[in-house]
Order: sequence, then C-alpha cells, then structure tokens
Amino acid sequence: MKPIDLTTALKATDGDFELLKDVVDAFLEEYPTLMTELEPAILRADLVVVQRASHTIKGTLRLFGNVPAQAFAERLEEMAKLGALNHAQETFESLRVELFSMREQLVEAMKDPNQP
Repeated sequence: MKPIDLTTALKATDGDFELLKDVVDAFLEEYPTLMTELEPAILRADLVVVQRASHTIKGTLRLFGNVPAQAFAERLEEMAKLGALNHAQETFESLRVELFSMREQLVEAMKDPNQP
C-alpha cells in the first residue's frame, strides 16, 4: 500500500487544512455510496453507472497523489468506456481494498494538522 501524499492534497487546497478536511470528510462519506452503486452495476454490465461512479472516485483520489486506488478507478472507467467489463470485478475488489486502507490513513491524517 502506497501512503497518501498530503503535501499534494494540501497544494490542491492552497494549504488550507480545514478545506482539505472538508474535502476528505465529503469523500469518506460519498465513496461508500459510489462503491455500493458500482458493484451491482458491474454485475449487470451497466456501463453508464460504472463509468460515472469510477470517474467520480478517480477525480477525488487525484488529490492524494499517485495512489493505487486511483489507477483501479481509472481502469474501471476505461473498461466501461470500451464496453469491456471482463475483469471489472477483480479491479473493483482491488479498488475496495485500496480505499479501505486509504480511509484509515485519511482519518489519521485529518487528526493532525501538522502532517505530512
């Protein structure tokens, strides 16, 4: 697991830790819903939902540097664009594992404004 890059995230919020905290809180609240939409969409091959949900996740993850979860979300988005969800379930599982790990890192990082 690659650690999140809070320096990059803080740059995206012009060094405003409170704003970053708000963004992280919104992400932590939103991504489980997106993941809940994504899994059944993969199973029923709903390309529109897979593309939208993975794109949304990917966009927020971009704030935290080049984290593996971003690559998995991007891969799901590309699969949906191409209409080929052959390995989407495996990619989804990898995304789930990475997001769980990131969640723990983000919660800890938001407790200490003197990070990174």
